[in-house]
Amino acid sequence: MALLTFQVLDGMERGRVLGNLLPPITIGREEDNAVQLNDERVSRFHAKVQEDGGHVILTDLESTNGTRVNGHPIQMHVLRIGDQVAIGRCLLLFGSADEIEQHIQERKSLIQESPGGTISFESDEFEFSAGNARGDGEDLPRLFPDGPPELPGELRPLQVAQTSDLLAHLHDRLRSIITAGQSMPVDGDEKQTYKLDWAAWQRLMQLEMDLSIYLKKLIDPSSGDN
Repeated sequence: MALLTFQVLDGMERGRVLGNLLPPITIGREEDNAVQLNDERVSRFHAKVQEDGGHVILTDLESTNGTRVNGHPIQMHVLRIGDQVAIGRCLLLFGSADEIEQHIQERKSLIQESPGGTISFESDEFEFSAGNARGDGEDLPRLFPDGPPELPGELRPLQVAQTSDLLAHLHDRLRSIITAGQSMPVDGDEKQTYKLDWAAWQRLMQLEMDLSIYLKKLIDPSSGDN
């Protein structure tokens, strides 16, 4: 089991490197936490970090002020090296300096090996700053800066079928919304705009809500329809 490192970028503990952390660990205001943060906006036991199948999972422990990764509120998230975790006024960087440097070199190698020598990373569109990572700014880095997350492996046949059906259902609903739109040229400009009518826009908002419900039930099956 790999040891974990968090670097404190902002907050009362700014400048500290919290290394050699053996998961599972908790993060919070109390002394009993492996990562103790001195901030009244941090809950007593704010978040948990555990390892499963070689992946590091961050879980918010129903904290008062929530947990953000790269500026986005999360309940449960698979951490990647370089992710910024905002808890209260504290900003933690996941990974040691060596791990982050290795990650940078791996990204450079991926660019060099890709067809045409170019590759697009979503996070390149944004500036990673302490304010943005806490969600204070208008432009946020992507929650998944290295591309979409991996599909779960070693699922039972029923779980594969259920996952496939759910994704197919969401794909079908999204496709119906997209096809309801209309691409329109902008006067005096080579660019085009895409227009959705009010009904399609409402269906898109409902799809976002349904996805939120799916995520909540997945993380907390006992939540029901609340």
